[in-house]
Amino acid sequence: MHISRKIATGVVPLVAMAALAGAASPAGATTAGTTKSESVTTMASCNGWQNAGGVAGRWTKSKDPCSLWGQKGMKVRYRWAAERGTPCIKVKGFKYKKSTKKYVAKWYNAGCGKSGFIKNVPWGNVAAHPEIKIKGFSLLKWQ
Repeated sequence: MHISRKIATGVVPLVAMAALAGAASPAGATTAGTTKSESVTTMASCNGWQNAGGVAGRWTKSKDPCSLWGQKGMKVRYRWAAERGTPCIKVKGFKYKKSTKKYVAKWYNAGCGKSGFIKNVPWGNVAAHPEIKIKGFSLLKWQ
């Protein structure tokens, strides 16, 4: 039996995805060594505060473990509260580039201080993880 290269190229990823889907646990199921309450705690962290730290003299990134599914014209808000130090913060957003007809990541200055927020950061029609950059020795929480 002869299989064309085009068909084989499409079948391999399809079979791999089916195998991964079959191996995945159903929602609410627990894995060995993990209790159901631990699973719920992990899921709840998507809407909560993230811990991060900065070092003096350079930018350090912190990435939210959960992604945002954007839509055209969507804007997001970031907040932070430092437990130690006075960090400077940059936040990730996306800007539509007409020349390439794609959204590209852009870092926006959110300011410096013990706490703060920035709203109306362009996100657009992008699925990505929110991220911040921190400069200055500090420990903080952000969302």
